[in-house]
Amino acid sequence: MKSVAMKNKKLCYICCRHCSEMLPKSETKVIKQKTIETKDNLQESLIENKPQNTSKDFRINDVNIQMISKNIYEQLFQTPTTKIDSNVIKSCQDHLQRHGINIKDITYMQDVEINLPKLEGKDIVEHFYNIGERQCAPYRDLLKLISACSLPPLPKKWLKQQGWTKYTASGAQSVPYPPDTALILDVEVLMKAGKRPTLACAVSPDAWYGWVSKPLANDDEHKQFDTVEYDDLIPLETDGLESDSDLDRPRIVIGHNVSYDRSKIKEQYWLNRTGVRFMDTMSMHTCVSGVTSYQRTVLKAKNKEPDPSDDDWMEISSLNSLTDVHKLYCGVPIDKQTRDVFVEGTLEAVHQNFQDLMKYCAGDVAATHNVLQKLLPMFLERFPHPVTLAGMLELGSAYLPVNSNWLQYIDSAETVFEDLKLESRQILSSKADEVCRLMKNEEYKNDLWMWDQDWSTQTLKLKKTPNKSTKNTDTQSTDLLSQKTIERSVNIDRTFETLSNEYIESLERKTHIDSNVQNVYDLTSKFRYLYELEKSLPVKKPYLAGYPAWYRKLCTKPGKDLEWTPGANNITTSMQITPKLLRLSWEGYPIHYIKSEGWGFLVPFRNTREETKEEPVVPLEKLLETCPMLHCNESQVEADLQMLPKTVEEDLGRRAYYARKKKEEQAAANQYHGLGVWCGIQVQGCCHFLRLPHKDGPKYKVGNPLAKDFLNMFSQNVLSAQGNEAEKVLSFGRMMSYWRNNRERVRGQQVVWLPRPLLPPALREAPRRYGAIVPHVVVCGTLTRRASEPTWMTASNANSERIGSELRALVQAPPGYKFVGADVDSQELWIAALLGDSAARVCGGSAFGWAVLAGDKRRASDLHALTARAALVRRDHAKVINYARIYGAGQNFAERLLKQFNPTMTISEAKSKAAKMFSTTKGRRVYRLKQKFSEGFIDEELGDRPLEMSAYQAMRLAKLSGKKVDEMFERPIWVGGTESQMFNKLEEIADSEAPATAFLEGRLSRSLEQAGGRWGGTRLNWAVQSAAADFLHLMLVSMAHLAPKARFCLSFHDEVRYLVPDEHRYKTALALQITNLFTRAFCSQRVGIHDLPMSVAFFTSVEVDQVLRKEANLCCTTPSNPHGLEKGYGIPDGESLTIFDVLEKCK
Repeated sequence: MKSVAMKNKKLCYICCRHCSEMLPKSETKVIKQKTIETKDNLQESLIENKPQNTSKDFRINDVNIQMISKNIYEQLFQTPTTKIDSNVIKSCQDHLQRHGINIKDITYMQDVEINLPKLEGKDIVEHFYNIGERQCAPYRDLLKLISACSLPPLPKKWLKQQGWTKYTASGAQSVPYPPDTALILDVEVLMKAGKRPTLACAVSPDAWYGWVSKPLANDDEHKQFDTVEYDDLIPLETDGLESDSDLDRPRIVIGHNVSYDRSKIKEQYWLNRTGVRFMDTMSMHTCVSGVTSYQRTVLKAKNKEPDPSDDDWMEISSLNSLTDVHKLYCGVPIDKQTRDVFVEGTLEAVHQNFQDLMKYCAGDVAATHNVLQKLLPMFLERFPHPVTLAGMLELGSAYLPVNSNWLQYIDSAETVFEDLKLESRQILSSKADEVCRLMKNEEYKNDLWMWDQDWSTQTLKLKKTPNKSTKNTDTQSTDLLSQKTIERSVNIDRTFETLSNEYIESLERKTHIDSNVQNVYDLTSKFRYLYELEKSLPVKKPYLAGYPAWYRKLCTKPGKDLEWTPGANNITTSMQITPKLLRLSWEGYPIHYIKSEGWGFLVPFRNTREETKEEPVVPLEKLLETCPMLHCNESQVEADLQMLPKTVEEDLGRRAYYARKKKEEQAAANQYHGLGVWCGIQVQGCCHFLRLPHKDGPKYKVGNPLAKDFLNMFSQNVLSAQGNEAEKVLSFGRMMSYWRNNRERVRGQQVVWLPRPLLPPALREAPRRYGAIVPHVVVCGTLTRRASEPTWMTASNANSERIGSELRALVQAPPGYKFVGADVDSQELWIAALLGDSAARVCGGSAFGWAVLAGDKRRASDLHALTARAALVRRDHAKVINYARIYGAGQNFAERLLKQFNPTMTISEAKSKAAKMFSTTKGRRVYRLKQKFSEGFIDEELGDRPLEMSAYQAMRLAKLSGKKVDEMFERPIWVGGTESQMFNKLEEIADSEAPATAFLEGRLSRSLEQAGGRWGGTRLNWAVQSAAADFLHLMLVSMAHLAPKARFCLSFHDEVRYLVPDEHRYKTALALQITNLFTRAFCSQRVGIHDLPMSVAFFTSVEVDQVLRKEANLCCTTPSNPHGLEKGYGIPDGESLTIFDVLEKCK
């Protein structure tokens, strides 16, 4: 014991001696780190576990991950991986064991033997550079050519003649199309006339061009067109139906948001692609100077003074419009007022202002040229790899073939939607009529839902009669009316429940009356009093006199609609009155709406209410009969109210904390433990108002309890209604939701039907029409350089409960062609895992990487199962949270997701689960002292390992030392979690001085490079998502090299689809499999791993299909397509081919 004490004393003395200059002696301590004993994870060599019946080329790595076969490895990786240190391998094995991964519990795959195409270079990295350079070089040279030139002078006068006119110094001449190889183009459309192009301007280094539509050239009157015909479009490569002899020559067309201009070009609708490519200056700007959603909001708030912290990025970024981009790069904005003619004007206005509008269009072309001159050098510098430019050009050639089935789809979806809409409206209208009867004896005052509605009515005031005779007539008419009313009530209102003599006598009386009024004169005499009353009616009559105000709002006046019908026909599920008409209750309490708080419910706590003036009274007695009363400790509530901070100067965080604390304590005092959100509001001193829980957390208010987020509450009996009408209306709403949200976009798709001579010979006599949609794809539409498009790139898969959700399946290849495509399996997870494993250069060396590469859902060893087990949540919920975390979401976001998945979960439980999940996955954040400061901290148990401190310890030590944390400590890292290595790598990329993607070295937007430590989550998200954009560009370039006959159609999420002739479908499928292999091998080698796991080398399946559905065997049954694709449209199942199937087909 004495020797141990002397040893500790010696250590303290050494520590004091080394730290005396840095810390006060009273604060000097020895910080020890616990050591973790580990056992050897491998008791025997892994190679001894080699499975039976494997090929001679079978390979596994040091953590039992099956790698590509020796046959493939030797063709792909010319330079072998440097031997990894045994200590690194041992560390990886121990890490996997600590997180419960048994690396021997694994299923091996069958090896693939294939002869790959010869690489275009010494290795896979050089291969992609060479093929990318070959594809983009001609277009890049054209871009440089036109950006470096001076534009020719503008024409003094534009000719108003149909088609293209070329303007040079020698004069103007009509041409079929601009023959130049490089053009800057701008197309203008008169919006009130439809989607047909009205006029266009283009410029090349040698000449200006103007295009005028036929209606404009012929001075036609204004007409609106619902369709766009092929002959209405602008030719760029053809003279009528005669094509240029050299359609494959490289040509470039530049524009700002050029995908819109591309959709107005004739040749872009052909089945066979030409050599024209489109370059978008807006996408280039997004790559170079794109902004976050917060930055976009700041830039839009032009009248507000920006925060000083925003000054660093506001000068180097802007919004995406041409005028904003021109101002950013060229220093001056451009005038866009003339554009209003195209937005709001008619064809007559275009006739009158033709010269000014042509100058305006030419001005946009010149502005685009100015932007290109400044932007192109910056873009090429920040995105140096040729694959980036080649991939963007390929992505901008998207193409969707359709046929007459498209029209059937629109009609079917519209019909079913209108039917359900009508039935839903009838149910709600009948409920409104039923509730309206509560006016009798003012029964609404005791109704738990309708008591606070506006029950005021309008009265029908009769004219005052000027003379006595009229007065007498009115009196007689009134008496007659009263008499008739009494008679009617006696004869009509009476009902009989059984057959009796009295019932037979009533029928005889009715027959006797009818016999007396057999002719028109008798009827006229009988109802003369009604004609007399007409003289007393006012000229302007109130609408629905005698009906309550809330009901009148649901009705339309006759005359406004040709199909008008009486009743509450304006009612929808989005109206505030609807939940009350359906008698919704939350946990048995009637729901209630307060404007400032949104939807909630009333919970009684007292059997007496406060007096109110001119305010509807809560039907407390009725409420107490239905709902239990909570007993409130009023003194406790009042005491809690006094705890709120009262000074405005106090920190907002403290105020928010105490306000929340008060509400939570008040809820506890009132003994309410349900799902409602306490907001501290009392109604008339007898009821608490609690807000309905919002999916995004307690600070948000619910705008509609009939929204889709509350559908599962009905099945859980948390939300209930009187009768089954509510669930029926909600079911209809769920079925209509997709079509309601996407209806205008889908119906607004510009479908162009091809003329018969442009179709393949076999289709020219076919009864069906064939055409195409050119989607408006912005090739770099987001900060992460992901492509964007409002309809197709966000299209979901067919859902049996959603009208119109079979949208994707209506993109159908013409006979003789097939779609070939695949879904990149877990693309972003694999990219994140690869980046994490790159630290140790061992595939599967981290728990996260191992679960992605070798995890098995059936064995519950995949990534989502590991997370679910750690946080005790369902696997599908863990999957969502995993992706959110990789995208940069924090613990608070995970808490909200857990609450969304399980609303019955308490806040404390959600916090606990989220904290446990993050500590298991992300680990803990530690700070390591720099070498020059760590000499005074001696711990024999640490050995050579660096000393680690928590954030609090690091801050305290730095404060005591009079230094900043980053001066004393290295960049903080994550340790101990399954994903620690991955997050360390992502942060290393995101926080570097010039962040660039790991694969193609694409740079982060300038607006975020100057972030000053802000937007950390966005930068992390960029590191993964932008790498995924690189991955897509690599695939597109590889496919263009391996399958030149394939035409790129579209990329959905992580899917790619190509259109190919039937005879090339299997060769294209093989090219797609090899493309995946090459792309992943390139990515691995770029991060220092010269190898590739077998599990990600090939697609699980390649889909060869006639339509654009996700999987070739989906029937796509929906309410608008109840019979499925085969019976509804005659579309059979396609083929889903593994790599072995493809190799067999290609023999």
